[in-house]
Order: sequence, then C-alpha cells, then structure tokens
Amino acid sequence: MLPLLDPTLYSETGTDALPDAPALRAVRSPDGHIGFPPQRYGCQVSGSSGDALQDVLLTGRGRLRAIATVHLHAQPVPAVPFTVVEVALDDGPVVRGLLSENQPLPLEHGTELITRLEETVDATGRKVRALRFAVAAARD
Repeated sequence: MLPLLDPTLYSETGTDALPDAPALRAVRSPDGHIGFPPQRYGCQVSGSSGDALQDVLLTGRGRLRAIATVHLHAQPVPAVPFTVVEVALDDGPVVRGLLSENQPLPLEHGTELITRLEETVDATGRKVRALRFAVAAARD
C-alpha cells in the first residue's frame, strides 16, 4: 500500500462517527478549543500548551465555505489546474484542502464534503496517497 503524503495531518482510518473517511489529526485544549493543524506551541484561544493539549481525531465531514481553482502555480505539484476548498468541519474548525479531481464544478456554498485518500505524486515524483475532499453521498 502506498504511504500517506502527510500522516501528521490525517489518519488512514476514520472516526467512530465516520469510519469510512480518513480522519484529520488535531489537538483539543482543556477548555475544548480545537486546533488544526495539530501543534503544541499553544492554543490560540486559551494559551494552553504542551501536554495540556490532547490529541483528537476529527471526522472529515463538513460544509463548503469557499472554493477557488488555481491555474498558475509556482511548483510542479500539484499539477494545475487544481481546486482549493475551505470546509467548515462538523467537528468545529474551518480547514483548507484540495478538492478531488473528479468532482463536478461548480459546487454550491454549503455542499457537504468528506475526506478521502487519492493516489498522487509528491514533489520528488514518489507515488503517495493524499487527502482530498469530495462531495458526500446524500444521507437519508
């Protein structure tokens, strides 16, 4: 199986709430504030740092807040055009990531998105699996 592009940011497995979608790694301060990406320097709200911050996994489900397609990029990876999405996760934080290449555009504000892993290449040309957002299947 191909390695993850950035295992410090996401997990191959999901959460109990969404087991089939990769989970995002985050930290939670003692007063409940969630930080993504995970870092131990300190919560931007409470100032809690180090061991006071608890590792948590966030579901990869949320609602589209913003979208932009990039046509010019200084680096060869990812190849242009690619689409960046801003997603308000069900678990709280707002994150940015890449939209899966096979998604129909345009997408409406508020569209439900979930995470998934897709095969791609890193900056060295090595094949990896990277986190992407895709339109979620309709829930009953």
